[in-house]
Amino acid sequence: MDLVISDEQEALAGTVRDWLDGRTDLAAAHAGGDGEPLARREDLREAAGLGLVGLLRDAEGGTHADLALVVEELGYAASPLPLGQAALVCRLLDDIGIGGDLADRMTAGSALVVPVLPEPGEASVAASAGPDGALTLDGRVGIVAGAPGADALLVAAAGRDGGPVFALAPADAAGLGRAPRASLDITRDFAAVTLDGVRVPAGSWTAVAPATAEALGDALALHHAADALGAAERLLTMTLRYVRERRQFGRVVGGFQAVKHHCADMAVDVERCRVAVRAGARALDAGDAHARRLRIAEAAATAGEGCSRVAGTALQLHGGMGFTWEHDLHLFLRRIKTGELLGGTPRHHYARLMELVV
Repeated sequence: MDLVISDEQEALAGTVRDWLDGRTDLAAAHAGGDGEPLARREDLREAAGLGLVGLLRDAEGGTHADLALVVEELGYAASPLPLGQAALVCRLLDDIGIGGDLADRMTAGSALVVPVLPEPGEASVAASAGPDGALTLDGRVGIVAGAPGADALLVAAAGRDGGPVFALAPADAAGLGRAPRASLDITRDFAAVTLDGVRVPAGSWTAVAPATAEALGDALALHHAADALGAAERLLTMTLRYVRERRQFGRVVGGFQAVKHHCADMAVDVERCRVAVRAGARALDAGDAHARRLRIAEAAATAGEGCSRVAGTALQLHGGMGFTWEHDLHLFLRRIKTGELLGGTPRHHYARLMELVV
């Protein structure tokens, strides 16, 4: 499998990195915020203007491999924008035929919708039939990225027969609660979503094939891995710069053999994770369900462990400086450690991998 990105993809990644560099305020994360979502609407509108929200739609012609590069840059910048989740929802609305012009409004940057999908092992949201073809949703999803600032939520639920259902619920719907979550990661917006008899009218929900729901879960797991990869690359860059400047015993610490070995291990982990994530993104585009499951499990497990090792080594090589609140290092470490638990833990994906290959 050719995992080398094209010139167009390299230009896309460079454009997104430059754009995020001027619009990601790490000082806001350090300050702890004022209760308002970190993701700013003006930034979302600009991202939509760049074609990032509608990237997977037919009109844009983008691929999951393209979107993974965008999400990687979000991790590199520690951006709070939930562009990966929004792009997946935008394409899914086109595919399942609900939401009216909502996908168009998302593409224009005037609306934000994120998916609400239980983590592996978490109880499903229950969907029951209501009057006039409506659907009633009951349940709780413990953590949803981007939910605090969303206008609507695309909820994955289980129907009475156990089959998967996707339902669009406005953020202000009666019975829908969003409780902001104080997580280890302070660079993104998270909330617990509670649905207590939320009524979704006919035309705003649809039953889907199990393969469709599974593909969404796989795509989200892949993009959590891509985000961690971007953060790990940023930590590697920061660490290399630091060990070239920090002096100890009359020489730069990067000149010591042990430090060189640790830096080399970090670089190897970043490249291993990059190969796995790109293979997973290509598998999402290829459409082979078995290959997709295999590559996503590899990517999520590899990135979950590898990026976490990079974060730990970066902290150690920065010495006492790395433990200070004022330094940016802990923002990326927190993001990676939180991402390790989203979309399934490495243990979950290793178990899934064993089921697929045995």
